[in-house]
Amino acid sequence: MSEGERHSRETLAGQIAEGHPAKFENEHTTHFACADGDGMIVSVTQTLGVPFGSGFAVPGTGIVLNNAHKWMDRDPDSPNAVRPGRKGVTMMSPTQVFRDGRFALSIGTPGSYGILQTTAQMLLNVLEFGFNVQEAIEAPRVRVYRDRLVDAESRIPAETREGLAARGHQVNVIDDWSWIVGGGQGIARDPESGALMAAADPRRDGYALAI
Repeated sequence: MSEGERHSRETLAGQIAEGHPAKFENEHTTHFACADGDGMIVSVTQTLGVPFGSGFAVPGTGIVLNNAHKWMDRDPDSPNAVRPGRKGVTMMSPTQVFRDGRFALSIGTPGSYGILQTTAQMLLNVLEFGFNVQEAIEAPRVRVYRDRLVDAESRIPAETREGLAARGHQVNVIDDWSWIVGGGQGIARDPESGALMAAADPRRDGYALAI
C-alpha cells in the first residue's frame, strides 16, 4: 500500500505559484495594428472591462463578452450617467494620422483612464519632437490623476520632476518602465520611401512582426 504524494508546506526555490484572478486586472485590454501589402492599415483597441469581462462567453467561440458599462455612473450629474438609450463612453482611442491624404502613423495603447494621456504623449513625440515610432513609444511617460497627483517614470530627469513639484504637483516616482503608463503599439510610414516601421512597447507584452 502506498500513501502517494502528499501536500507539503515547503516552498522550493523558483517554484511556480498558482495564479490568482485578481492579479490579472492589468491584462484584459490590448491594442494592435496591422498593415497589408496594399497599404490598408487597421488599428484596434479592445477590452474586457475587468478580468473575464461580464463572465459570459459566446457559445462555441471562446470569446468573452466585456462589461465596459461598469464605467457608467448612477450620479445624474455625470456625463456618463446611466439613462435609457445612453451609449457608454470608454477610453478606447486607436488613432491614425494622415498627411496630405496618405497614411503616416498608427498608435494606440491599453491603460484604462490613462489611455488618452498615453496616446497624446506618444503622438507628440512623433509629430512635435520628430521621434520615430519606436522611440516615441519607449520615451518615458507620466500619468496624471486628480488633485495634481502625477505618476512619473524614474527615467524622467530629477530636475524635471522637481520642477513639477515646484508648480504644486505631487510627483510619485514609478518604475523605469512601468505598465501604469500603458503599452503602446504602432506603425509608421516613411514619407519618402513608403516603407512601414512597426514598434512595440517593452512595458507590456507586445511584438512588432513582418510576415
